[in-house]
Order: sequence, then structure tokens, then C-alpha cells
Amino acid sequence: MEDKQMLMIPGPTPVPEKVLKALGTHPIGHRSGDFSKIIAEINDNLKWLHQTKNEVLSLNVSGTGAMEAGMINFLSPGDRVLVGVNGKFGDRWAQICEVFGMQTERFTSVWGTPLNPDEF
Repeated sequence: MEDKQMLMIPGPTPVPEKVLKALGTHPIGHRSGDFSKIIAEINDNLKWLHQTKNEVLSLNVSGTGAMEAGMINFLSPGDRVLVGVNGKFGDRWAQICEVFGMQTERFTSVWGTPLNPDEF
């Protein structure tokens, strides 16, 4: 595995040869019929995976983009948010809240150590 290219989010994650080859192909336009078919298949598979008949939403963003989408679609500027921060992702949650004008209260511990639920 030392000679393989690694995707370092969060992982490391080995990238299969098939995926590396697919990355070298011509991109598909996000407004094309081909893209719509791919997204429909992905969403159908997500419904199966999560055992739901309800609609699912695919976000073509990083994890941070999904965090931001969730935050700004459920909360408003001025809302009070309690954020546990003991690593990079907790810190990122707090930063997103602060950028969007939410009243953010951080409960922290040393990175990598558990938070104390009593503090919340």
C-alpha cells in the first residue's frame, strides 16, 4: 500500500484504481441528463441504504459544506447554539455558527479528550 495514492480525508483512505481512472475522464455537466440519471441512482441507493421511502438529498460538497448547509437551514442569526469542542470538527461547528451570527457557547476540553456532559 506504500506505493498507492492516498486520499487523506479522514483516513488515510486508499483510492481504488477504477476511481483514479474515472477522475481522468471528461466531466459531466451538472445540468445534463446524464448527471440527472447518476444523481437519481445515487439517491435511490441512499434510500435503500437508510431504509426509507422518503426523499433524500445529495450534497456535492465537502464535509464542511454539509455542516454549513445543515446549520444555516435549521438555525437563524441570533439563535443560541451550544457546541462541544474537543477537536477540529467541534471547532469548525463553532466557527460556522459564529460566522452566521448565532450566539455560540463553546464547551471545550483538550483536543482528543471526552467532553463532560454535565457542563452542557
